[in-house]
This record gives sequence, C-alpha cells and structure tokens, in this order.
Amino acid sequence: MIKTQPYMKVSEMFYSLQGEGARKGVPTIFIRLSGCSAKHACYASGIRCDTEFESGQDMSVEEILEFCKKHPSKEITWTGGEPADQLTDEIVDRFKDLGFYQAVETSGLKPVPKGIDFVCVSPKVAEHVVKKNFPNGVSELRYVRHVGQSIPEPLVEAYYYWLSPHSDGYEINSENMNHCIQLCLDNPKWRLSVQDHKLWNVL
Repeated sequence: MIKTQPYMKVSEMFYSLQGEGARKGVPTIFIRLSGCSAKHACYASGIRCDTEFESGQDMSVEEILEFCKKHPSKEITWTGGEPADQLTDEIVDRFKDLGFYQAVETSGLKPVPKGIDFVCVSPKVAEHVVKKNFPNGVSELRYVRHVGQSIPEPLVEAYYYWLSPHSDGYEINSENMNHCIQLCLDNPKWRLSVQDHKLWNVL
C-alpha cells in the first residue's frame, strides 16, 4: 500500500493505442494526471497544449490500480499535464511490483522516478534544464514543429529523435507536415512522428 501519497489528481484514464513515437500502436492504459508546472513556459513560448489537464478528481493509487487491472494490457503511459508533478518512486514501484511496464510523457521540467521503463521527453523548457534533469539520456525526444522552426539542438542523448508537425486540433496541418518531412530528410537522425491516434480516430 502507498503510505506517503495515497491520492493523485487524475484528469482522465482510458485504454487505447499509443499514437506517437517508438511505441506507436502499443495497447496502453493512459493515466492523464491533472495540472502542469510547465504551462507558463509553454504559454510564454506560444505553445498550446492539445489536451485538457486542469480539471480532475482525487483518486487513490489503489483505485487507479483497479482500473488498470480491468484491461488486458500491462502497459501504462503516465501523461498529463505534467506527470512528474505527482509521480513518486513509491507509486512507480507499486505498479512495477504488479508487473506493469510504465512509460512517461514529460516536458523535461522535472526528473522522473527511477523505476520508469520508458521516458519520452517533449521539451517545453530550456535544453539545459532537460540536461540537468536527465543527465544520462532518455528513451526518446519528441519535438513539435511548425513552419519556420528549425531543427532542435538537444543537449541530452536519446535512442529515438522525433519531429511531430503541429496539428490544428484533429486536422493535420499540411504545411507543418511538409516542413517536418523536409527537416527529417535534411537531418536523417530525426524521424517523423505524426499523431496517428487522430488519424485512427481513437483517444
């Protein structure tokens, strides 16, 4: 049982397919945590999140576990908002002890618990902040790009480097798509990641 943090504020939970990056197509239990300490940095740079993460309800870790146990997959993606605001080593270990593989999608503003299996950083903060929090590298870096933005220059190493075109809601912006395609062609370390779950019409 969790002793130090019995409740988490959860925006939503659902079972679907991962739509982006190296784990695209994997049946995954998504746990979207409320709140985001990086939102001011996003707003200052003109970035708008494509998910609603402000509202939510308090749920015990055991209640979250009960939801996860209802589904056949043992894969979890902690997302947000900013999941690093709430995740702790103790919470991650609780799920790990029950055999769950855990991925996290984070802005890079804070380090994540050591027990996380797959770390995706979509930087919303300065590169030196990401470097401080992830000095040993991450599983994947995923940058959103629109026309006029150049290739990223990350300071941390990753197994996978992704560029994702900024979309207009559920519509793929063709200009941004073509821009990202050209960036990848000119810089072959980078790969194209489209939000395929929007094309599949799933959450």
